[in-house]
Amino acid sequence: MDLLTSLKMHNQPFGGAWVEQTRLDIGADLMGVLAVDEHSHDDFLYAIKTFLPTAKACVVLGMEYDSEIMNLIKRPDKYGAGPKTGDLLSPHVNQLNRVVDQANYDLARLLKKQGFRSIALPSRGLPFRPGQMKASLSYTHVAEAAGMGTIGTHSLLITPEYGTRVRLTCLLTEAPLQTTNRIDPIDDCTHCLDCVKICPAQAISAPGTSERYKVDGFRCKFYRDRVDNCGLCQKVCSYATGHSENQGGPLVASSNFVELVSAAHHQQQFGEEE
Repeated sequence: MDLLTSLKMHNQPFGGAWVEQTRLDIGADLMGVLAVDEHSHDDFLYAIKTFLPTAKACVVLGMEYDSEIMNLIKRPDKYGAGPKTGDLLSPHVNQLNRVVDQANYDLARLLKKQGFRSIALPSRGLPFRPGQMKASLSYTHVAEAAGMGTIGTHSLLITPEYGTRVRLTCLLTEAPLQTTNRIDPIDDCTHCLDCVKICPAQAISAPGTSERYKVDGFRCKFYRDRVDNCGLCQKVCSYATGHSENQGGPLVASSNFVELVSAAHHQQQFGEEE
């Protein structure tokens, strides 16, 4: 049965049955769809214009992080003289990227065989917008719009199935897929602020009344690139795994880190001093 026929079947509202079967076929843990038209959010339209102007839908795929790996992540002050087991997160992420990218590639091939132009975007390495520390497309926001979960105070997607333990990627396609919707949309974030307390870079702040989250992407990236791959905000989320990492009070960024990130901010804005 071809894609268009399956989407028109009465027993497949919103293409949901096709989405679920396709998810199983390509081996993804999660799959959601966001139909896109001229009335869609500007950020989504920007990405489509950039990568595939004829696209009618964004498909988001998700792969679960191993809870065993996440449980090995600790606060920097809790490793002591033992091995830094949290370092396993980085190779695990690389492995997940390969798996979810392969599933995305397989989906693109499936859609192309049905006659729909499609482009599988990478799970990591999507180009930034010129002059901004902002990716051309936020997979997290697309996933939320596709009914896959809610963005929390830490700016991560919180899914009913796996909490924050999800690696995402996205595909743009000409296929006339319909948006997948949750039956009872809820706010998955408990707003406990554990992620704010645990962030060693102090990159996450309590959002204001008109904000959903407040994250300094520069500080977060600088810490992960220069100090530690981290993952603490992902671990301590109440929807992820059981933890006790916040015992001992909030973490405070070291004065050395504060100086480094301030200097890097200055260099980014004004360039190297002569």
